[in-house]
Amino acid sequence: MSININRQATQKSIVVEQNKAQVKQDAKQPAVASSEKNRDSVQLTAQAQNLKKMETASEPQVNKQRVETLKAAILNGDYKINTERLAEKLSKFEGEFGEAFA
Repeated sequence: MSININRQATQKSIVVEQNKAQVKQDAKQPAVASSEKNRDSVQLTAQAQNLKKMETASEPQVNKQRVETLKAAILNGDYKINTERLAEKLSKFEGEFGEAFA
């Protein structure tokens, strides 16, 4: 079995010539700033815009004073967990979660 070295050289020269032609063609085209050339854009549908508005409108208000009070109680070891209430809430959540994804 023999290898045709001339064919590989010919293919390489074709690629080189194509690259040179591309560079010449690019040079002829008007210069565009690289930031404009590579700029992507996204447009949201009206439905997506409405969902975004609803999402930001429904964000809960944070009671910063309550948060700080709880942090201090936890750090001091004064925060007591009501285990019965916690168990009830977990059970309720599990039930609702199971119904939602059943």
